[in-house]
Amino acid sequence: MYYQSKLLTTNNHKTIKGQKMGYITYILYMSPFTDNSKGINLCPFASKGCSKACLVNSGFGGMYEKVKEGRRNKTEWFLANRSEFMTKLESEISSALRRHEGKDIVCIRLNGTSDIRYEKIKVRDGKNIFELFPDVQFYDYTKNWKRFESPLPKNYHLTFSRSEENEEIALNLLKQGFNVAMVFDNLPKRYKGYKVIKGDETDLRFKDGKGVIVGLKYKYNTGKGGEVANKEAITSGFVIAV
Repeated sequence: MYYQSKLLTTNNHKTIKGQKMGYITYILYMSPFTDNSKGINLCPFASKGCSKACLVNSGFGGMYEKVKEGRRNKTEWFLANRSEFMTKLESEISSALRRHEGKDIVCIRLNGTSDIRYEKIKVRDGKNIFELFPDVQFYDYTKNWKRFESPLPKNYHLTFSRSEENEEIALNLLKQGFNVAMVFDNLPKRYKGYKVIKGDETDLRFKDGKGVIVGLKYKYNTGKGGEVANKEAITSGFVIAV
């Protein structure tokens, strides 16, 4: 086993805001892109600008090497023994439900800093993690537009993430009634004719209306080399200048 500690965490300044509404969000943070010993890309549709602006290098992930190391260990375990990893994940979700029974509504984000198609991964009895917990609300952000081409589990809400490379796809998904997250330097009220909501007020994306832009303020990279990365994230067009 590569990882002995917990996979899921509630330590996120944004998801904490949802607790005022009676929701508790557990997030799984892993290493993005090819930050693993096998060189497997866990964010296959991420753009160059996205890699520079990745949240893995902001907040605690940017300040503490131990946090990054823990996320790498989770990733190594996932890649080395997926069955064991998913069994542990199932166990932690069950424990969270028992812990908050009668107190909070538990929600789960599996892709805090990755973009894995968990709907394709069977855990046991031929079921994926969403089917094992049909009464739990799961939600994520994704840059993989292919995930919207077939029906998702009813308890899994996906918000598409716009980058400097996929804006045409993002606008097409908005036209179809899906929601798209966009990163701005300052939030406008509308963009390209679509309403922009304040996505930083809460992380509960499944409560958003349909066909809206989830406006997010750019989170500055606080790690080593952050100043250069911040500049590239903006000049690349990943961050929309208003």
